[in-house]
Amino acid sequence: MDARLDPTTRAKVDDLAQHFHQPRAAVLCHIMHWGLGRGQTGPLDQGDAQGPVRHLSLYVEAELHGQVEKAAANAGMKMAPWLRLMVGQITTADFPASWREATPRERSHDSHMYTGRFMLRLDEPSETKLQQLIKHFGASKAEIIRQLIVQANDEDFPKSWQMRAAERRAQQRQDKDMSNDRSNGGSI
Repeated sequence: MDARLDPTTRAKVDDLAQHFHQPRAAVLCHIMHWGLGRGQTGPLDQGDAQGPVRHLSLYVEAELHGQVEKAAANAGMKMAPWLRLMVGQITTADFPASWREATPRERSHDSHMYTGRFMLRLDEPSETKLQQLIKHFGASKAEIIRQLIVQANDEDFPKSWQMRAAERRAQQRQDKDMSNDRSNGGSI
């Protein structure tokens, strides 16, 4: 979906995204759901965009897109003005409590709290499972993966990995013992 937002509306979306530490797409999708839940509250002023339109591309599920399109048509307007109107009317109190309570002080990618960054390639079953977790918890890929890493224990991994790790530890101990023997004047 291409959300065409005037500078004032875009600034509010950006502010809400920053406030809740959520992607703009998540904020706009919540606003759409919120607007649909309000029902028809009388004739809506289309309110022309103030200034140049800024495009914001985002993924919206087909069902939500269709519902918003229908609601806008029922209100006698196109989607862009309807969305601008909803953005103008929503307040921070209209967002989920989980967003308000779980708001970290810093965004992870803006802060120094994470020192490592990597790219991950997933096979189809792993990608499917990750998408299911994202949809179920409403969390980002990075948040899901970080949570899984924090919760992981040795027994969660394949037995062959555990055996390799044990072999490596034994080899490291042996190498260390040999090194200590050499530094103490021992023979090999």
